[in-house]
Amino acid sequence: MNKITDVDANLINQFLKYDYHDRGMMKWQGFYLSDHTSARTKKLNEETRKQKLTHDIKMNDTKIAEVINLAIIKSTPVTVDLTNKNLDDTLLEPVQGLINGWYEDNIIINNITVKINDIHAISLIHMPKGEGRRSV
Repeated sequence: MNKITDVDANLINQFLKYDYHDRGMMKWQGFYLSDHTSARTKKLNEETRKQKLTHDIKMNDTKIAEVINLAIIKSTPVTVDLTNKNLDDTLLEPVQGLINGWYEDNIIINNITVKINDIHAISLIHMPKGEGRRSV
C-alpha cells in the first residue's frame, strides 16, 4: 500500500458502515436562501387565496344590465365576478375597472373583453368624491 491509488475495500466498508452518518436532506437545507423561501411562501399564499375565492350572489340579467348602464352613465368603476373557472377548477380573478365600451353581447373593461353571459355578479366600486371619475 505504497501508492495513493491503492485502497483497502475493508477499511472503506468499515468507515461507511460504522463511522459515516449521512444526514440525508439535512445537508441540503442550508442551500435554501431567504429569497427561495419567500418566493415559495408567496406562491403558496397565492394558491391558497385562489382556492378561497367564492362567488357573490348570482344576479339576474336585468340587474346586471342595470348596473352596467349605471356604471357607464356615472363613469364608475365596477367589479365583475365571472362564472367561468380556471383549468384547475378555481374561480377566475374578478375583473375591475371602468367600462370603456361595449359591442354585441360584450363589455370592455380596461381593454379586457367580458361576455355579458359570463357575468355571475357585477357591482359598482364606490370611490371617494372627486377621485378618479371622468366627467360625463
